[in-house]
Amino acid sequence: MKLLKNMRKHLIYPLGDSIDDEKPVGAATVAGSTENIYMLSGRKDACVLWDIRVEDGYKHKGIGQKLFDLCKSGATEDGYSQMLIETQNINVTACKFYKKQGAVLSKVDMYAYYSQPDSRDEIQFIMYLDL
Repeated sequence: MKLLKNMRKHLIYPLGDSIDDEKPVGAATVAGSTENIYMLSGRKDACVLWDIRVEDGYKHKGIGQKLFDLCKSGATEDGYSQMLIETQNINVTACKFYKKQGAVLSKVDMYAYYSQPDSRDEIQFIMYLDL
């Protein structure tokens, strides 16, 4: 996957951080001010945790925490002072995880996914984390 300017992708492999022809078991992407990504409202001092995923068989083994730590340290290295995190009301596990990391709920959008029939009933939560 070709990353856009101001994006970082972090991967976790089963045998640590080496590829060894293994499929990644976790991945996360952080985006800074990037063309066609409007979630930051033009802010240059903030980034967004675009995606964080862990394969089902590897959940609850610290991989999500490691990915989050990589994202946070990478964002700090890139000079960002705040990270925005999007999640939904149906993802209670993610909400609790981000709260544990120190993120604070700041926006609730009841209609963010209204035009998407499969997720029309979901509510978007935007959380902020000071870096």
